[in-house]
Amino acid sequence: MPHKPLIQTSDYMHLLAGIPSGSADLVFTDPPYGVNYQNPYTKDKFPVISGDSEFFSYSALAREAYRILRPGTCFLAFTGWSTYPRHFDEIAAEGFTMKEPIIGQKRPSGTTDLEGSFQTNSDWVIFAHKGRFKFHSTELLRNKRAGTVPNKGRKPVPEWKRRFPSAWFGPNFPYSSENPQFQKKLKAIGAKARHPTIKGREFCEWLIQLTTHKGGMVVDPFAGSGTIPLAAAALGRSVVAGDKIAAFAELTKLRIANNV
Repeated sequence: MPHKPLIQTSDYMHLLAGIPSGSADLVFTDPPYGVNYQNPYTKDKFPVISGDSEFFSYSALAREAYRILRPGTCFLAFTGWSTYPRHFDEIAAEGFTMKEPIIGQKRPSGTTDLEGSFQTNSDWVIFAHKGRFKFHSTELLRNKRAGTVPNKGRKPVPEWKRRFPSAWFGPNFPYSSENPQFQKKLKAIGAKARHPTIKGREFCEWLIQLTTHKGGMVVDPFAGSGTIPLAAAALGRSVVAGDKIAAFAELTKLRIANNV
């Protein structure tokens, strides 16, 4: 049985330091990565996320993530297209085996350059293994040719997909971010904090199902709006999460308590 979610107001290094070596089944998180995000389309602007105004190194995060993960597990972390190469190198240097990133379909958002930049509609998620990781079986996507025999002597195509593409776009895949109207749902449950980059719950649930088993421990040291801890708890995983901003830690607790 999973333990009650442990949500702390804590710096990420302090939170990770308290987790025993080789005890986690997944580190899945959304650190600040230096994009200084602002939505230029609204007068009611969100405050800049702490630490997001300058480049944030993933080195210490990756080092501690590698320590706490069991062999045969993986590490997932949101990043941006412009910071991905540096973060890739930092994580690889700590012993992880790097794999192709997941690129999720994000609900379109603005940038500071409205006339010379394409509108952002993707989220990048770093994907790395500790040891030899294999995906878990899920019932998320059906094979179009389920039951057919592709070639003589081959087994029939199984009902459910075991291998997914790295780019999750189109009607068969969940968005990697929530609709801006989602803020109203949070307000309805009494949320006082507002977060500018709320990740998609179903998107995170899919990744958690693909990478962990029920009862496994999911760690998120940058809980932010609380989507990853909520998704993990709802799927019957044990959760250890935190954020150094107390309002975000409380928002995470509130979302888990209300399953929103």
